[in-house]
Amino acid sequence: MSTPPPIDPTTVVWRPTVDDVAALIRARTKDASGNELGTFTDQTRPTDAEVEQLITNGCAKIATLVGWSFPSDAEPEATHLAALWTACEVEQSYWPEQVRTERSAFAQLLAMFEYDVGPFVNYVAQLAPAGSGSLAARSGTFYTPSYTAAWAYTFGYGTGGAALSDLVNVGSGGNEADE
Repeated sequence: MSTPPPIDPTTVVWRPTVDDVAALIRARTKDASGNELGTFTDQTRPTDAEVEQLITNGCAKIATLVGWSFPSDAEPEATHLAALWTACEVEQSYWPEQVRTERSAFAQLLAMFEYDVGPFVNYVAQLAPAGSGSLAARSGTFYTPSYTAAWAYTFGYGTGGAALSDLVNVGSGGNEADE
């Protein structure tokens, strides 16, 4: 069995743009003079290049939940969720003191992400044909929604031999089907 090539997160079709993230936190798109630019540029803090790095994290977060590829009907919501996660990381990374004192949009952005992510995973699971190998189609078969668990499930753990709880998050509920 050959291993598929790794996914390049900069090329997924549902990757949000810097403008998508800026639309969520427009007040953070100011230049050194305090002018609101409406998007991130090389003159803002963070810069557009720095936001691009965080967008990769946002895409990886979504991929841990449903995989890198899924039916195209779900792509707009994947883009939105990845942009929300990225906006959270921008807030946490560049204005942690404001996040700690609740003078940041972080809590609201995270609440929006948390509200939407469950229905999104369920939607992708419904769109993915049975037996497609979709991570979302198999969601709910293990307790831990971490990337470690997703990786372990992909490579056969938790499907017969060792329960996922033996590998990660011991005592968190594990994989009842295998215990």
